[in-house]
Amino acid sequence: MSLLLGPILQFRGINNNVYNVSAVVVSPLGEPPPTVKVPKDVTADTPLAIADIPLLNPNSRVWRIDFKAAQDQAVATSYTVSIDGAQANFVVPAKGQSPRIAYVSCNGFSDPKEMEKVDRNNERWEHMWGAHQGEPYHLLLMGGDQVYSDDMRSSVPSMKAWFAKPFADRQKAAYSKVIEADLDKFFTRLYLECWKQPEMAKVFGAIPTVMMWDDHDIIDGWGSYDEILHSSPVFQGLFATAKRYFRIFQQQLIQTHPHLKPSADTHPCAIPGTADGFHLGFTGLGELALLVPDLRSERAPDLTTPQAQQTRVISPVSWDAIYAWLDKVPAHKHLLLMSSIPVGYLDLQAAEKALDVMVGQQELEDDLRDHWRSLPHRSERKRLIMRLLDFAKAQSCKVTLVSGDVHVAGVCVIESKLPRHGCDGAGKIYQLISTGVVHPAPPVLAVHFLESIGGNQEQIDYGITGTMLPVGARGRYLIAARNWLAIEPDEGGNGKTRLWANWHVEGLKHSVTQVIDPVT
Repeated sequence: MSLLLGPILQFRGINNNVYNVSAVVVSPLGEPPPTVKVPKDVTADTPLAIADIPLLNPNSRVWRIDFKAAQDQAVATSYTVSIDGAQANFVVPAKGQSPRIAYVSCNGFSDPKEMEKVDRNNERWEHMWGAHQGEPYHLLLMGGDQVYSDDMRSSVPSMKAWFAKPFADRQKAAYSKVIEADLDKFFTRLYLECWKQPEMAKVFGAIPTVMMWDDHDIIDGWGSYDEILHSSPVFQGLFATAKRYFRIFQQQLIQTHPHLKPSADTHPCAIPGTADGFHLGFTGLGELALLVPDLRSERAPDLTTPQAQQTRVISPVSWDAIYAWLDKVPAHKHLLLMSSIPVGYLDLQAAEKALDVMVGQQELEDDLRDHWRSLPHRSERKRLIMRLLDFAKAQSCKVTLVSGDVHVAGVCVIESKLPRHGCDGAGKIYQLISTGVVHPAPPVLAVHFLESIGGNQEQIDYGITGTMLPVGARGRYLIAARNWLAIEPDEGGNGKTRLWANWHVEGLKHSVTQVIDPVT
């Protein structure tokens, strides 16, 4: 068999000391199931055909193979599996060991002109591969924009014609069979061409992934356009197609033909009771738990039409399910929460006022519409922050946020001085920002302006503040270069685990570090 893509590894949780990993491969349609070979301590299920793509006129088949390995060794154990001769390797942490984690986001270019700013598109992927050879990472967290769909505006003829229409005509245009077929082929090609690049393909076959999506996995700014455009037939059809391919490639789930009954296949770590989307929760990762909410599937814009639903990032039903899951999380020293867009960051409302006079303003526009501090999302954000602070104190569990999206690296600390959050560290939440692994930083003038407001402390609520930390060179708040983030546990004194957050920045010979202590 000639594989067209893969293996792409995915982490699917730990159950009863069994470490679950899956792999996806793509082969030409009509070829037999892939041949799988595993070492003696790993079991593999029969290859499962999860989709034929393009879904409307297929020529390829996507296979998923589920692997299981006992997590009962005193030391981390490396396993190599073979899928039709293509090898994949993953490392299972020792029993009770917290995983070494790599984090990336923004894996592409929002505009072809951005490619001119870099010498090697995948230089940071090459760097990660080298670091992994020295001391392996157990998990690869991908915080959104794993692919960039922006090219559809010019490369998909039917979409190019739709975007060229006057606004009123766009909102009324039908989601035709031509548009549906064009987008179906586009997303197939997008994933295959992007993810088969050798620099990232090596990593995908060596570190099991956990992926959440963001707007560019759908279209730039998805969920933050006005309601009339958001609910238009073409935009909703576009979202439905992007969602199907997100299921196939980023969640490794069964996807049926678009005109047939949807598959009930769900991720084994899906949070129960959510209304829609792909909300994931992982426990038992040594001293770590991991929460991965879906910030796109249920997003609704700043609505003006009377019959429209309330503006939101996540629906109330799904928030209730997420908080119910959180309330049942057993004792851990740390909770990592992936939020594609930073919860703690600069006040981009100030940037919005200056946008008209800034060079390269397009770099910031979707952030202004999408970000947590925008006026429509502030109440939802405040509730999230309060729940996380209360959880941290009640469970003596350090909460850390990990995000991307904004094309710079940085650190914000959200701190509560309220008596109920104590003085043991529970009232301090670090927001780690790492982006992009491929996408370059915004223009110099835009970064300069953001730096100028970096020292402004945010008053989130009474007794609760948000403050950017000067982690960059010469006291700067932002690191305006491509980067990836390593989150590495350290067994400190008294059996308490610290986390070392190390940014690996293009052009820097040393990493930038933030230490996160557990609740004492």
